[in-house]
Amino acid sequence: MTLAYVLDGGMNDQPGAGAELYELFPSVQHTYQRIAEWTGIDVQRIFEEERQPGQEHRQGIGAIRQAAAVLGIADVLAEEYGITPAAVCGLSFGALVGATLAGAVERQDLFTLLMRLREVPPPAADNGPQAVAMLRIPYETATGDLLAGVPDVYLSADLGKVGTGQERMVLLGGYRSALQEFGSGFPAGALHVSDDHGAAFHSPLQQHISDFLEPTLEAMTFHDPRVPVHSCMERKALTTAEEIRDLFRRNPTAPVSVPHMIGGLEDGGTELGLVLGPAAFGTFQSAAFPVVHVESPDHVFEAMTAVYDFGIELPSTEAGVTR
Repeated sequence: MTLAYVLDGGMNDQPGAGAELYELFPSVQHTYQRIAEWTGIDVQRIFEEERQPGQEHRQGIGAIRQAAAVLGIADVLAEEYGITPAAVCGLSFGALVGATLAGAVERQDLFTLLMRLREVPPPAADNGPQAVAMLRIPYETATGDLLAGVPDVYLSADLGKVGTGQERMVLLGGYRSALQEFGSGFPAGALHVSDDHGAAFHSPLQQHISDFLEPTLEAMTFHDPRVPVHSCMERKALTTAEEIRDLFRRNPTAPVSVPHMIGGLEDGGTELGLVLGPAAFGTFQSAAFPVVHVESPDHVFEAMTAVYDFGIELPSTEAGVTR
């Protein structure tokens, strides 16, 4: 039986994430000290700084805090209990951290990229402010048909089945005015345009981020991952350095999908998933295999128990998580 690590997307970055594990485990303290050295941001600030009103996830400390928590948990599992995954996957921002866990990207390079993200200039305001919206649609509805002929509205994320499984939740990105106009064709309240986020995540409107990061990505060294990295953009296992580079390049502008990444893990024979770090855990509970959330010290012991209860065959440490 095989184990996979599953990572959620961005914005799960509340102050205090990772603090309990930091207090208990020297391996986590070591991880955070290295991150502080790479970023120039002291550990307490990583834990405590709050996002400012109107500030996006990438602009504050949140992305660094979330990545640090995930890496710290992975290090505890590997170094204290010998638990490493046979595969990893991540949604959106989580895909970048997952590729790092798999050894395809050096940890210092990941945090160099996250620091660079904080410097991305805003997009041109010629067409008005951007936004993201949530919409439930019948599960069998093709998003291509849903958005056919709709200008300036794009699929950002397919979050998979919700409720009884007859519907799925999708996130749409676009100009706020276009989203509001599109929403007028649905019953009142069916499409909710967020007031909290002013970026059309994972859409062509984020091309300015890809352009800004390209020199940084070009300078980075990518490696073949030590374990497969299951893509959130298509149902595919990524196994080469160039596939990982492509994942990083497309991440700002390509739509992401929970069904793609979970389906890929199912194709690969995953029989237990550990959802590492701050996460909207319910997003992954529709998987055909059991999933266990690992964020606190108590969760670590629950994960260890699950690994042994399910008879998981663990790969060698050399083939799993890397520092």
